[in-house]
Amino acid sequence: MTTLSRPTAATTKTGALALGVLVAGLVLRWLVMRSVFGDLNGDEAYTGLQSIGVIRDGRLPVVIDGSVYSATIEAYLFSPVLTFAGGSVAILKWLFVGMWAVAAATTYGATRQLLNRRAAAAAGAFVWLAPGALLVLSTRAYMCYAIGLAVVAGTVWATAVVVDQQTPAPRAAALAGFLAGLAFYIHPMLVTVVGPVIAVAAVVHRRDWRRWWLPAVGGAIVANLAFLAWNAVNSWPSLKAQGYQIDGSLDRLSGFVARLLPRALGLRTFDGRWVLGRPIGLLLYALIAAAVVVGCVELLRTGRPSRWIVPVGLICCLPLMALLPNLAYVADGRYGIIPFPLIAIALGAAASRALRNWSVGRAVAILGVALAIWIGLTSVAFLDRQHALESAQPGEWQDRTISRLHELGIDSVAGNYWLVLPLEYRSDQSIRTAVAGAYPIRFPESQRLVQNAPAEEVAFVFTPDELDPDLFYLPIDSYRREDLGGIILYVPLAVGT
Repeated sequence: MTTLSRPTAATTKTGALALGVLVAGLVLRWLVMRSVFGDLNGDEAYTGLQSIGVIRDGRLPVVIDGSVYSATIEAYLFSPVLTFAGGSVAILKWLFVGMWAVAAATTYGATRQLLNRRAAAAAGAFVWLAPGALLVLSTRAYMCYAIGLAVVAGTVWATAVVVDQQTPAPRAAALAGFLAGLAFYIHPMLVTVVGPVIAVAAVVHRRDWRRWWLPAVGGAIVANLAFLAWNAVNSWPSLKAQGYQIDGSLDRLSGFVARLLPRALGLRTFDGRWVLGRPIGLLLYALIAAAVVVGCVELLRTGRPSRWIVPVGLICCLPLMALLPNLAYVADGRYGIIPFPLIAIALGAAASRALRNWSVGRAVAILGVALAIWIGLTSVAFLDRQHALESAQPGEWQDRTISRLHELGIDSVAGNYWLVLPLEYRSDQSIRTAVAGAYPIRFPESQRLVQNAPAEEVAFVFTPDELDPDLFYLPIDSYRREDLGGIILYVPLAVGT
C-alpha cells in the first residue's frame, strides 16, 4: 500500500510564499483599478471594441486599425469573453492582468532554464509584483504589452534551450525563431530585446545552416506570414516612415536612463518627482543596478553558453531602443517593459546568489521579507505619492455621459478620440461614435454610421479646453453646452432637454 509523504516545513513555507505573492499582486492591481489610474481610456476601449468585433462583426484585423504595425492577438484570444461582457471594464482589465500572470510564469520558466529554481521563483515574483509605472501598465488593456512581455520571456527560454545544445535540435531552433519573430510581429520595438537574445544563439551555432539557421529563420517567417501578406496586399505600408523625430539617439538614451527606468521601477512619479526624494531614489536606483550586475555575474558563472543571453541583452537593449524615435516618450514609463524581463531574471539570479548558503526554509523567509520591501519601496510608495491608494470613481464621467445620452435618446456621438471610444465600449455599442479631428480612425463602420446620421441627431463630446467649430457638423450656435463634470457634451438644439 502506497503512503503519501507529509509536506515538509520548507514546502509549506514555499507554498505560503507563493500564495502571498499571488495575493499581493492581485491586491495591488485591485487598488490601482479603484484609484484615479483605473479609468478606461481610448486605447483600452479600442481593445475591447476590437475584441467584440471579431465575433459580432467578423472584423479580423492583422494590425491595429489606423496603424501599420502592432498585432491584435489579444482581440482574438479574449473575444469569446468580451463579446458577452456587456461593456464591462473590470472583465476587460482583469483579462490583461491574467496575461501578465502568464508573463510571470514564462519568466519563471526562462530563469529556471538559465540558472535554478530559486532564481526562477524570485524572477517570476519580480515580474508579477511589477513596480511603479509597470504595475499601472499591467492593469491597462493595451494590446502588445503584457503579451509582448510573455513572448519575450518565452524567447529567452527557448533560446537558452537551443544555445545549450551542442548540436541544435531543429524543433528547438524553429521554436526560438518563431517566438522571436512573433515578438517582432506583436510590436517592432521588441526587436531591441529579442534581437540581442537570438543573436547569442546565432553566434553559438553560426556554422550550422541546416539545424539552426534554416529552422530559426523559417520559424520567424511563419510567425509573420499574416503580417507579410497584409503588407504585400497594401503596398508595404510598414516600410514607410511613421514616426517623428524627438531629440537624437543619445538624448533618448539619456532619457531612458534618467527618466524612463526610474518611472518603470517606481522610483519617480509620472510627473517626474522622486518618490522618496532624490538622494534616496538615486541610492535605490544604484542598488537595483548593482543587483542586476551581480545577477549577470552569477549567470556568467554557470559556464553554459546560455550564460551570455541576459548580459548581452541588457547591454544592447537600451542603445537599440535609442535608435527608434517612437520610443522617446517616457512620461508613463510604458517602454520600460522592453528590458524588464531581463532585469527581472538578473534580479532573480542575484537573489539566488544571496540565498545560496541558507536552508530552504530560511531562504523562503528571507525572500518573503525582501519581496515585501520591494513592494513597499517600488509599488506602495509610488502609488501613495500620487494619491492612488485613495479610492476614486474613475469611470464616473462615462456613466454620467452614457446616462445623459440615453435620457436624450441620442445614439450617435462624435468628438475626442480618448472620450468617444470609451463611450461606445461602455455602452456595449448602443451608442456609436466617430472621431472628430486628426486622430486615426480605428472603426470605419462606426465612423460611417455617425457621419451618415442626421446632423441634428449627433452630439459631440470634448474636454473643456477643446473648441474647434470646424469639427462640428452644424454651426456651433446650433448646440447647447452641458458640463458633465469636466466633460463637455454638446447637444443639438433640435434635441429636447
